[in-house]
Amino acid sequence: MKRFTLSALAALALTLGSCDEKDCCVQPPREPVTATALTRTNTWYLSEYVVAGQITRTDAIKDRFALRFAADGSYRRILLSDDSETAGTWKLTGSDNRQLNLIDHKSDPQNFTVESVNPESLFLYRAAINGRDETYLFKTTR
Repeated sequence: MKRFTLSALAALALTLGSCDEKDCCVQPPREPVTATALTRTNTWYLSEYVVAGQITRTDAIKDRFALRFAADGSYRRILLSDDSETAGTWKLTGSDNRQLNLIDHKSDPQNFTVESVNPESLFLYRAAINGRDETYLFKTTR
């Protein structure tokens, strides 16, 4: 019985350990991001901000803002505390158009990776200058 149990365990280990990367470990390809995916929503409201593992949500976000992307490559950033607006330009670049390049009103570039976008949410990521990653989750409701 002991020999059967050991043989069964060995066979199970070989079966589980023989995963061919091409068959079971490869992520399905992501759809390219399109300009329409960003512009079809009138306003994207920042709903969650994460830096260094610290999550801040909705009104607790200091200087919470919204983004409005236009099809002509312009965008508006609206500070929600006083509804003040600044304008800039945007474009999608990189592999599958996943790099979102923003140039703000001071001509300062800000680069994000579009992790996902759908009609209800926009999820952006960037590595901060100080080495701490930042993520931004935008929703269509304030």
